[in-house]
Amino acid sequence: MAIDELLEGADLTGRQAAIIFFSFLLLIVLAAVLLITFSDFFRNLVVTVQVAVVVPAARPTRAAVSERVE
Repeated sequence: MAIDELLEGADLTGRQAAIIFFSFLLLIVLAAVLLITFSDFFRNLVVTVQVAVVVPAARPTRAAVSERVE
């Protein structure tokens, strides 16, 4: 099937039309995921989560402070 016949769509079977439709839908979803992944909002969200996890663990514990005092 030539590309012009495919684009015309008159001779497409239901299966071919479904494959084209879901391929296009998958392309749109993948593009959206990539855009969200590399957007500033997502980067700020990831950095905020990492800081929230790392900072409390970096503070000295009461045992470490008492060892320094003694």
